Amino acid sequence: MKADLTVWLSGLGYYKMSAQRRKLLSYILLGSLAAHLIALIAFGSWVLIRSYLDERTVFVAPPPLKTYEPRKLEHKVKVQKQQRSSSRPSIAPRLVSTRPSNLALPEIKVDPKVIQTTFQPNFKAFSGQGMGAGIGTGLGLGGFGQGVSQFDFFGIRGRGARVAILVDVSGSMIEEERGGIAGMNRVKARINKVIDALNEQTLFTLIVFADEGATWKAEMVPATAKNKQEAKLFLQPFNTSFEQAGAVRGNLRPSDKGLKALGGTTRLDLALTGAFQVGADTILIISDGEPLVRKEPTPEQLAEWNAKLEAWRRENEGAIARAAAAAASAPAAPSGPVEYKEEKVWIPPRPYREGQPAQPGRWETRRVPVGGQHSSAPRGPAMPKPPSMPKSMQWWTLADFVEHFNLLSQAYYISKGRKPPVVHAIGYGIDKEGEEFLRAFTKQYNGNFRKVGKVD
Repeated sequence: MKADLTVWLSGLGYYKMSAQRRKLLSYILLGSLAAHLIALIAFGSWVLIRSYLDERTVFVAPPPLKTYEPRKLEHKVKVQKQQRSSSRPSIAPRLVSTRPSNLALPEIKVDPKVIQTTFQPNFKAFSGQGMGAGIGTGLGLGGFGQGVSQFDFFGIRGRGARVAILVDVSGSMIEEERGGIAGMNRVKARINKVIDALNEQTLFTLIVFADEGATWKAEMVPATAKNKQEAKLFLQPFNTSFEQAGAVRGNLRPSDKGLKALGGTTRLDLALTGAFQVGADTILIISDGEPLVRKEPTPEQLAEWNAKLEAWRRENEGAIARAAAAAASAPAAPSGPVEYKEEKVWIPPRPYREGQPAQPGRWETRRVPVGGQHSSAPRGPAMPKPPSMPKSMQWWTLADFVEHFNLLSQAYYISKGRKPPVVHAIGYGIDKEGEEFLRAFTKQYNGNFRKVGKVD
C-alpha cells in the first residue's frame, strides 16, 4: 500500500520536489483541512441554534360555521329577493306643510334632482374629476370650485370667489409724480385686466372713493361679459380731466354697526364698509395715501383738550396782550404800487353736507401779490402759537380703523359663520404714512401690500 502511494505521488511529481517545498505543501494541505473543519462546525452550530429559536407554526381550526335550518334559510332568501325587486318611494317635487294651519306653502316648480347654488366649498387642493353630481368637475384639477378665480393685481397674485375692487379716484391720483391723467388711464387698464380674468361663476363688484364713496352695484353680480363691460364703463369717466378729478357722486353711507365718522378725505372707510356689507371674501385696494376720516372726540377728550388750552392761555397771557396791543397801534401800511402774479391753485372737492351739494375738485387761476411797499410795513411782536389738537383726537388712527372693521366683521361675517375677507392693497406712488397704514391694515386681514411708483 505504501509502495503504491509512493508510486502515485511520484507520478504527480511530489518526490521530484525538494524536501523544503514538500514540507510547505504539507502545511498548506493541513491548514486547508483545518479551515474546512472549523467552517463546518460553525455552520452546523448556526443551523442547530436557529432550529431551536424559530417559532413553530401552529394552525388553529376556526369555529364551526353557523348553519341555518332549511326552512329558516328559505325564508331569508325570499325576503332578500322581495326587497331587491321592490322599488324605492319616489320624491314628489313639492313642499307640503304637515302642520295644521291656514298657511299653505307655494308650489316650487323646480326639479329636485337639479340643485344650483352659489355656495363654494372650502376644500384643500387635490386632483380629481369631481365629487359627485352636486359638485361635479368644479373641484378637479385645482381643488377649487368653478366660482373661484385667480388674479394678478399689480403683481399681487391670489384667488377669490367674491371679489370687490376698490379704486381711489381722488385728485392726487393724477398728480404729475404719478404720471398724470395718462398714468391714471394705465391704472384703469390694469384693473380692466383683473376684471377680464374673472370667470363667469365669480361674483364681483367695483367701488370708487375720494371724499365720498360710490359703488357700481349694490350687490355682487356674476362676472359675465355684459357685467364686465358695464364695470369698465363705470370706471372709465373718473379722473379724465383736472376739472372733475375726485368728483364722486356718493351712494355709500356709513354703517351704524361700526364707529361714527364725521366726514373726511380719501374715504377708504366707506369703500371698505361697502365691500364688507356685500360679503366680499377678497378685497383689492389701490390708493395713493392715508385715509383721513374725521372722528368725534369723546367728552373726556374734549375736557382734557379745553384744560390744555386754558393752561396755554394763562402761561402766555402777557405775550398775547402785547401782540394784541401792537397790532392795534400799528400804523397803516404805506401806499404804493403792488405787483401781482397769476398762480394756478387746486381747489379740493367739497363733500356733501346737509343742505349743501357736493362740489368737484378744480383748478383756479388767482392773482397773488408779490413784493411792493406793502411788505415793508412795521411788525409788532408775534402772537404765540397755540398748541394744535392731537391727530388722534381729530382723525381715525389705525387702531380706530381696526376696531371699526372688527365690528363690521362680527356683524357681516362671524355672526353668519363666515370668515372675514382677505384684503390686498397697492400703494400707488404712496407717501410714508399711507404706506405704513396700508401695510399694517392688510396684515391685519391676512393680505399683501405692494408699493408701485408708476404703472407702465
